Amino acid sequence: MNIKKLKDSLKYQQTKFEKELILNPVENAPFPDILEPCNSFLHGLYNTDTFRDNEGKFHSKIQFSGRDAITQDIQYIYSEWAHLLNAKRVSMRLLSGLHAHIVMFMGLTSIGDKVMVLPEKAGGHLSGMAILKRLGLNIEEIPFNPKEMCIDKDAFWKRYNAFKPDFIFVDRSEGLIYEDFTWMCNSINCYKIFDASQYLTNIICKDYINPFDMGFDLIISTMHKNLPGPQRAFVASKKADKNWEQLRSSISTYVSNMHVFGIYSAGLLLGHMNELMQLSTLMLKNATLLDQNLEERKVPIIPRIIIDNNPPTHHCWIHTETQEQAFNLYLNLEKMGILTNYRLLPYNIGYGLRLGLSGATMSGLRPKHIPILSKIISDTYKNGYSIQLHDEAKDLIIKIKGRR
Repeated sequence: MNIKKLKDSLKYQQTKFEKELILNPVENAPFPDILEPCNSFLHGLYNTDTFRDNEGKFHSKIQFSGRDAITQDIQYIYSEWAHLLNAKRVSMRLLSGLHAHIVMFMGLTSIGDKVMVLPEKAGGHLSGMAILKRLGLNIEEIPFNPKEMCIDKDAFWKRYNAFKPDFIFVDRSEGLIYEDFTWMCNSINCYKIFDASQYLTNIICKDYINPFDMGFDLIISTMHKNLPGPQRAFVASKKADKNWEQLRSSISTYVSNMHVFGIYSAGLLLGHMNELMQLSTLMLKNATLLDQNLEERKVPIIPRIIIDNNPPTHHCWIHTETQEQAFNLYLNLEKMGILTNYRLLPYNIGYGLRLGLSGATMSGLRPKHIPILSKIISDTYKNGYSIQLHDEAKDLIIKIKGRR
């Protein structure tokens, strides 16, 4: 093993990262201080998030000594996050978004249970359907309106009444608006789950309605996409009921080491609430301004269709005439240090680029920077890569990151 080569690669990537602007909606730039537990003695330790007295430990199958203080800290972090989310119970044992999906449905469902789920073409996660099928669940897609880019309410009620689901799962990883599902949740009795990964900062800062206030029973989310937190997932329950106890027991069965350093990071993150409030406001403002500026420069941006006062997300979509154009734009922007997502967009739009403003805003992007960023993207779209554009992008990124 060439250790020097590996270390040199890490140094190179760190240097390169400082010269790049993240416009990828699923990446972020966490506060450095919250990552301190990740480089500490906590690595390699086993622990539980269930506090037991000696009698409880005696009757358990396995115990690790010397970890009571960690368990108490975890319970404190859980309680603070529960208060923030207006939840009764929280667990942060889960490691990633798809890990949360798998464990959650393994814990809550039985083979053959009926689940209505947001399909990929309506912005649902591209792996969601495959997970549910593999677990032996009976799946029905939530119908959507591709023109208005939202749920088709009339078609939903027809399908819901015919299918009679046990669970509703809304996992929108792609979307230009934050859709309010109160109309749906308040009129059905099945168990309702919402994935908040793309919206978490805006939810906890109250710029978006809380999914529990819409009527959802369970929130799952990552903490490292929209939110600049540790790479970690969590589940939060509106009630401390039998469904929660069933899920909690299953999580204990299906997850061994909790990687507790990430849970401490989630706790330390709450010391930055003032910065998160500013981040929430700015990322949404930046997204709206970027849309406007790109449209003015004749870049084929997909317009947001605002219905029922649903607020905008921090995502922006560019749809080129051909798949090749989208890929070339993606590559040319990457050459200049502007990192985006090339992907097949939902609602039958076709291939294009999705941009996200959370990581960029966290790195220092402000409304004053949007005109020049829009110019660089527009000029690259129309004319391709050039040394002059590269220099403009380099200068902009230096200004954004506060090094000049």
